[in-house]
Amino acid sequence: MKTLIWFTLLLSFASLNLSAQEMNMKITDPKYGTEVLIGYCDRAGLQQGEFGEHFAGEYAAYNPEQEYIDNIRGLYGNFDIVIVLGTWCSDSREQVPRFLKVLDEAGIQSDPVTLICVDGNKTAGQLDIAHLGIELVPTFIFYRSGEEIGRIVETPATTLEQDMWEVIGDGR
Repeated sequence: MKTLIWFTLLLSFASLNLSAQEMNMKITDPKYGTEVLIGYCDRAGLQQGEFGEHFAGEYAAYNPEQEYIDNIRGLYGNFDIVIVLGTWCSDSREQVPRFLKVLDEAGIQSDPVTLICVDGNKTAGQLDIAHLGIELVPTFIFYRSGEEIGRIVETPATTLEQDMWEVIGDGR
């Protein structure tokens, strides 16, 4: 129940905060001293700068397993995803473009996906994400009807598409 309340609040304030907080905001990371995205971002933000170079290469090179893509496609509209990532993080640079390719190939539009960038201290600037309990990035959090149903943390156990199917396919 607590998760449902937090998720509802996150989605409610997300639309308010998006207008109050600049999308794809950049800061100098206090931990690493490099420029990073912070807070809410979108795909366009991820496709720029150094992260964008990694994005293009990983996206192009990844070939998701069609069996899982077909399964995921059948569940479109039945889940929401929050992705917490660090543009400074090598795992985020590898896994986030691959994950977005899985979504693209499954025909999932950007509407059920919220992208949140964090700095090296795992904070998202003015956006409070403490309730998400982020320890490692990237973290892909899946929700159904406002309740968290699972996560993929840092790297998948098998493949992104298989791990995603194992989370969202259960209890369809």
